[in-house]
Amino acid sequence: MNGAFAAVRHKSNQLGQIKDISTSGLAFMYLANEGATNGARTLDIFVTKHQLYIKNIPFQLVRDTQVEQESPFSTVPIRQQGVQFGKLSAEQRTQLMHLMQYHTEGEL
Repeated sequence: MNGAFAAVRHKSNQLGQIKDISTSGLAFMYLANEGATNGARTLDIFVTKHQLYIKNIPFQLVRDTQVEQESPFSTVPIRQQGVQFGKLSAEQRTQLMHLMQYHTEGEL
């Protein structure tokens, strides 16, 4: 998803590019030096070029893994988190379906 980001606001803010999304959760990549999301319970999703913003999405961390770097000269480690959405409001579900229908590639 080009231009789509997840933002976790907790003790340290964490911003990452969304790589995959579904009605039940998402995966996003982030710079490992931005701090952990341990204890965070909500995230925001935004798509820059379409001015779409979904706030306060409840989630549970499912996985957090190191991403292999393509360049041996890269000094900042990149990680990928997978999260499962919690109970969404009707508005959040509608916005998420709109995001997946109009701003993603692939099948729903």
